[in-house]
Parts: sequence; structure tokens; C-alpha cells
Amino acid sequence: MFKLKPLAAAILVMVSAQAMADDSTSIQNQNGDSNIANVTQTAASFSTVTQQQTGTGNDAMTLQDNATSTIQQTQVGEFNAGYAEQLFENGSTITQQQAGTFNNTHASQSVGAGSGQVLQQQQGNGNSSIIFQDNQDGTTATTHQQGENNEAFIEQLDPGVGNTATVVQFGNTNYGTAEQVFHVGGQININQSGNDNYAYGDQRNGEGGTLTITQQGGANGTEVWQESQLASQATINQIGQTNETVVDQSFGANNVATVLQVGNLNAIYADQYESIGSSVALYQQGTNNVHFTYQSGDSHVLTANSVGTGNKVYASEWQGPKAGGQYGSTQTATVYQNGTDNVANFTQADSYNELYFDQNGSDNILIADQRGTSNLAQGSSNGTGNSTEYIQSGSLNVAYVTQGGNGNIARIEQSGTTQLATVQQIGNANQATVLQQ
Repeated sequence: MFKLKPLAAAILVMVSAQAMADDSTSIQNQNGDSNIANVTQTAASFSTVTQQQTGTGNDAMTLQDNATSTIQQTQVGEFNAGYAEQLFENGSTITQQQAGTFNNTHASQSVGAGSGQVLQQQQGNGNSSIIFQDNQDGTTATTHQQGENNEAFIEQLDPGVGNTATVVQFGNTNYGTAEQVFHVGGQININQSGNDNYAYGDQRNGEGGTLTITQQGGANGTEVWQESQLASQATINQIGQTNETVVDQSFGANNVATVLQVGNLNAIYADQYESIGSSVALYQQGTNNVHFTYQSGDSHVLTANSVGTGNKVYASEWQGPKAGGQYGSTQTATVYQNGTDNVANFTQADSYNELYFDQNGSDNILIADQRGTSNLAQGSSNGTGNSTEYIQSGSLNVAYVTQGGNGNIARIEQSGTTQLATVQQIGNANQATVLQQ
């Protein structure tokens, strides 16, 4: 955090610079400890500030007002702080570079126009960076961090327009967050590589946003919030151990969420509540994976793919165990599970419902409840201890079940018009019950 020290404690090369001119340039070089560099440029059309500090406990601060301006801050050492603010700017740039330990950067661009840009680069341990962009036009924000215990925050607030935010972190115990509110063409990319990483992405009340989070390492967690969004995309990749993903796309339209998890003890929570024309695709490979999904609205497609041990798909309302998801019209659900201890539980309510499932392995159970019009449920279970149950109520229902293995039980109940049911079981201790009315 930026801190202003008493003047008596400072070893100054240049204490302060004030400029009111058409073009203004300020260059400050400080070498030592506890230095303060403070520059204010007002109503200078093309302003440039360069601040370089080497040592411990140095502070660099620049304020530029009503200008097309550039701020360059470079700090090497420990416990240094850089603060850069551009107000009523047009196409301005802030670059902050820090190398060392326990350094902080804060960059702010407010009430601007044109393609403003902020770049922050930090190398070392225990560093923190903050970027704040408010009422911007064609805004871009970028942070790079390398080391341990790093934190990066990007905020792009109303009204926005054409926003881009990128957070890249290398090291351990990194925390990266990016937020876009009332944006238009916002895009958030967060990449994390290391251990104990947590990523948070938030896009609200906007249109056409894209959010991508990639994590490699162990104990990673991801939160994605896209509320009241139109045509937004969220793509999350997690490779490692103990990964968890939360995706919420509610009160929007035509949103797509894709999650890939490869590792151990992965869990997925995906909500698309009152979202029209939305789609969710989930993939898990590893051990003890869990899918929870929930869709309420219109024209839903849900795909879940699990490969590993102890995989479960419940479909939520809200989360598990059991219950179910996908309500409204035109739902489609596809489930593949290949491994051990797989369970899939689904509920699809009225109309145009289809369900396809494949479970290969042992101890697989699928229970599907489809109510409404034009329902289709297919199947297959190959392995040990499989159980399949469809209950379809409505019209134009078709159900197929094929099971090969041990201890298989299949139950189909269809009530309505134009039913067709086919059950084929090959193996040991098979039971089949079909009731059509």
C-alpha cells in the first residue's frame, strides 16, 4: 500500500514536481532508503513521468489530470510502494515494474477515453498489485507476477466499453482477481501456475464478455460469476490436485460455460439459473470427482464426462446429493462416466427432453426423471452392479436400456402417448420392469 513518509525521514533527489503546461516531462532517479518521489501534472496535454528508485522503503507517486499521459515507475528493493493515478485522461499509459520483496503497486485510471493501458510487473516474494479503472472507454489492464504469496487485483467499473484484463502469476499461494461491471466487450484472462492458487473472475450486467481461467498446480480454486450477461463464455482449465470450480451464469442469455479438470479430488459447481439458450460442458479425469449443475430456463444443453474413480453427477437444486436439474424447455443431457463408483442423477422437466448416458466400470447407477413432451432416454451400462431407472411422463416417449455385466437392474416407466421401451440385459442377476400406460 502506498504510504507517504514525513519529509524529515526522506533522502530526496527531487521531492515534488508541479507542472501546468502544454507538454510536461518529469524524470526522478533515487538511490537509497526511505525516499519519496511525488509528481503532479495538471492540464498538460502530453505529460510524461519517469520514476526510478533503488533501495528499501521507497515511495513513488504520480498524479496526472486532464492529459494524454505516460507514467513509468521502476522500483528495485524491499518494501517499496508505487502509486500512479490518471484522471480525465485520453489514451494514457501506466507502467509499474518492481523487483524485490514485499513491494506494492497501485494504478488508477478514471473518467477516460481512448485506449488507456496499465501494465504491472513484479518479481520477488510477497508482492501485491492493484489496478483500478473507472468510467473508461477502451481500457486494457495487465499484471505479471513471479514469486511467492503474490496478489493481483483488477477492477474495471461502470460504464466500461471494450475492457480487457489479464492476470498472470507464477509461484506459490497466488491470488488473482478481475472484475468487470457494466462492461460492453470485456475480456478477462487469468493464468496461474504453482501451488495454492485462487482465481476470481466477475462479469456483470454486460454483453459479449469472455472469461478464461487456467490453473496448474495443487489446491487450486476458481470462482466465475457472469450474472445478467448476454453471449458470455467462461472457460476454466484446472490441472493438478484438490481443484474446485464454481461457475454462475444466472439471469442471462446464450451463455456457455466449459470446465476441464484433470487431477485428484476435483469438484464442479455450475449454475445457469433463468438463463436462456445456455450450455454447460463439464469434463473430469482423476479421483473423487463431483459434478453439480443446475439450469433453469430455456434451450439448455448439458454435457458431463467423467473418467476416473468415485465420479458423481447429480445435476443439482441446489447441489447434492440427489435432487436434479434442467427445467424449462428444450433440454438435452449427455453423461459419460468411465471408472469406479459412478452415479448420475438427472431431472428434466417439460418439454423436448432427451437424455443419453454411458457408464462403463463398476457400481454405476443412473436415475433419470423426464416429464413433459417428446422425451427420449437411451443408455448403456457395462460393468458390475449397474442400475438404470427412467421415468418418463408425457407424450412421444422412447427409452432404451442395454446393460452387460453383473447385478444389473433396469426399470422403465412411461406414461402418455406413443411409448416404446427396449431393455436388453446380458450378464448375471438381471431384472427388468417396464410399465407403459
